[in-house]
Amino acid sequence: MCSRSLSDRPHAEIARTLAEIAKVSPYFTVTTGTLAETGWLPVRRLYTDADLLEGVVGLVRARINAAERRVAVSTLFLGMAARLWSVGLGALAGHGVLPDLTGDRLLFSETGGHIRLHIEPPVGRHGDDLEGLLADMVIEEHLTPLTAALRRGGPIAEGLLRGNSASGLLSAAMVFDRATAGDGRGWRLARRLCADERLAGAVVFDGAGYRRTSCCLYYRTPGSGVCGDCVFTTKPATGPAARGAIETA
Repeated sequence: MCSRSLSDRPHAEIARTLAEIAKVSPYFTVTTGTLAETGWLPVRRLYTDADLLEGVVGLVRARINAAERRVAVSTLFLGMAARLWSVGLGALAGHGVLPDLTGDRLLFSETGGHIRLHIEPPVGRHGDDLEGLLADMVIEEHLTPLTAALRRGGPIAEGLLRGNSASGLLSAAMVFDRATAGDGRGWRLARRLCADERLAGAVVFDGAGYRRTSCCLYYRTPGSGVCGDCVFTTKPATGPAARGAIETA
């Protein structure tokens, strides 16, 4: 990430901020404090330990009953992107604070294909120039290496994962604004972040709405349809020809 440190606020203040935004939804939750449970690992281990990552992909695949690895990969990535963006956006838009989610301090635990996050010690900073740091933290520290690690394990379209990143960010903003009954500051922050060249072409905005330029593939799980922001407006066919078209999205 960044050359600038994110450690100029007291631990207790950042912990209070994280506890406050956790009230928005589970995706905004990062716990803090001493861990009573075992099994927590640094999140960045997922980017370097292929066996660990594929084990988690397999558990996600079983949970959503996906016939294809790439569907589970997309679901795992979207969940991670949504969690990271939610915490950063919620803290920054709601409290003017950016928690540091880098290095070995950010831990994860997995249960049945569900990811939880924990940070110790919780540090961060106030400031007026933190939007770029948030984008760097989420994209460079986490989503870029996660993309590379997942693609080493098997084929998955990079544009699809970039779309998941943008979708997770914009969804986080809408949830935040609804939960806080605020002035739309979450949405405005997300719109500015979507202008980042690393999210270029992932979504198309139309007034107050948007649509992805790719598909997350969740419709390929049993009994599901397309998401509200999907590039498809109706559920596409699921044969080999359809697969080829979606992989290039």
